[in-house]
Amino acid sequence: MPGKKKLPTLLKPPKKERGMEIRPREARVIGVFSCKGGVGKTTVVSNLASSLVDLKRKVLAFDANLGAPNLGLHFGELTPKVTVHDVISSDLPIREAVLEIQGVPMVLGSIAYEDEVRPTDLRELLSPLKREYEMILLDSAPGIGSEVVAALKACTGMIIVTNPYVPTIASTLKTFRAAEKYRVPILGVVVNRVAGEPFELSVGEIREALGWPVIGVIPEDKRVRESTAAGIPVVKYRPRSKAARELKKLASSLSERLKSL
Repeated sequence: MPGKKKLPTLLKPPKKERGMEIRPREARVIGVFSCKGGVGKTTVVSNLASSLVDLKRKVLAFDANLGAPNLGLHFGELTPKVTVHDVISSDLPIREAVLEIQGVPMVLGSIAYEDEVRPTDLRELLSPLKREYEMILLDSAPGIGSEVVAALKACTGMIIVTNPYVPTIASTLKTFRAAEKYRVPILGVVVNRVAGEPFELSVGEIREALGWPVIGVIPEDKRVRESTAAGIPVVKYRPRSKAARELKKLASSLSERLKSL
């Protein structure tokens, strides 16, 4: 009896394990959230994205703050050619909005967009990009409004950025409640702009108050403000500065954790 013919490689059926088709791994969507504006959320996103690219990770930065997008400002981009607002308002393919700036793939918003932004299913919007990247970093709007809820629903994990002050930590508890409501796993807390002043809460006190691990402590550093004005993430602008070193350490930790997410 003649042997079975071998199928050409491209015509072979997909591998199966225990009767299930093995699908390509999709990007983890990690949202970066804060209880209010001004805590440094976008600074964390821009520097994590830049550092992760340096670590050879396939990462996309996405500005999900549709009402007041400013991720582009941290990369010196004021007028992106195509924005997420163009995608939402004109039904353009999301891939057309992916730009590469300073080596970082990103989707930016329009700071000049004045019309009302229609409700958007970010999970569906991001779907075409998930097989092209290992991680999508979402820069969310601050607070817990409808934009934040839309971002939460799109995430497979989240990082919360806060400052070491009593009012900020108290407000941050609202973000934790939102995470619990929408069942989004919390990777940890980043405490930003730590100056070591006596009126600041210690890392131990913050951990106790919030009940979640602190995965990054970023010191107050004027180089961060300089880098924002220059439109270059501080990990590139002043890579040896205090804040840059801690941000790169956080990126390395997130890169390692990506393997198990």
